[in-house]
Amino acid sequence: MKIKMMLSTMVLAGGVLSLMDAGPTPRTGRAAAAAAAESVSYRGTSDASAAVALDDGHFLIADDENNLLRAYPFAGGIPDWTYDLNGFLQLEPGHPEADIEGAARCGRLIYWISSHGRNKDGKMRPNRYRFFATEIPGEDQNVHLRTVGRAYHRLLVDLLGERRLGWLNLEATAKLSDADDKDLAPKQAGLNIEALAADPDGQTLYIGFRNPRPRLPGRSQPQALAIPLLNPQALIEQAGPARFGEPLCWDLQGRGIRGMTYDATRRVFHILAGRHDEKSDFALFRWSGDRREAPVLVRRLFENQPDFTPETILVRPGDNRIWVFSDDGSMLIEVSGAAECQEDKLEQGKCPNKYLVDPLKKSFRGTWLKTESGQ
Repeated sequence: MKIKMMLSTMVLAGGVLSLMDAGPTPRTGRAAAAAAAESVSYRGTSDASAAVALDDGHFLIADDENNLLRAYPFAGGIPDWTYDLNGFLQLEPGHPEADIEGAARCGRLIYWISSHGRNKDGKMRPNRYRFFATEIPGEDQNVHLRTVGRAYHRLLVDLLGERRLGWLNLEATAKLSDADDKDLAPKQAGLNIEALAADPDGQTLYIGFRNPRPRLPGRSQPQALAIPLLNPQALIEQAGPARFGEPLCWDLQGRGIRGMTYDATRRVFHILAGRHDEKSDFALFRWSGDRREAPVLVRRLFENQPDFTPETILVRPGDNRIWVFSDDGSMLIEVSGAAECQEDKLEQGKCPNKYLVDPLKKSFRGTWLKTESGQ
């Protein structure tokens, strides 16, 4: 079936972006109360990785450690409902994580993309090569979400086979024929997709890479890479092959792309940039959508909050806030005993968030960037 995709557009009457400082930085008095209001906690999962807004009160988020989509109220708490993708994704047994890393909403249709990379040890994991879509039904209030078409497995194969993109040397960062290579782990030299964004008419998706970051002649730092996918609907309806536009190489001061979203109100793309490795160095960029223009640095993010690891951004409808969500899977949580933590994961009375036995004790955080008019 053909799915019409539209994104509404509105005009913002001026304003600037400013970061609402959030997180666990110690504060006192009125400042402490303000900080508590600026950081929101969500329970039920920990490794937030890709998100889209459902409406002005709810968002849908993926966790790269499992294959469940969860709908949360922006106000925080537990998910209102959960959608299980395991059967739809046609996963091989053994290592079932699809490693979902990016999402883009086009009307009622939501596209999702996995990392298309190896695991942290550089081992091949076929389940991580998925591109698929879900749809928000409009006529049936009892159905929250449903899958559309089929999951596409050959996106990276199509990309590596595109001769005119050979100068990017993506084959060297993927090496689909090699089983194990520690140097090709995503946080080393391996390929790793972490962002997806739709253009205003929903016909083109921009695939954002955390790694690789190509080095171009005359540029002192590696460039962030985004590649347009020109026929996303055909992939889920007709099983491909994928068609790609000319790649975009951006100077994000050595950073890769960690998140990306289109803002119909401001008519710009917001780009969350960060390092390809474990170090904390994040920034927000703004791009007009014109490939002749480079993204513009808005500001650096979370410089004083090294434990806040932003992984995805979205624009909240209605109040125009840009929300940022943190992957808090590695955060250490104090527990009362070993029974609360998965085997061999307890560290001096603390358990990494993602390994907590009780899923309702797992959590991730969100904060926002807001528009302040008149400044």
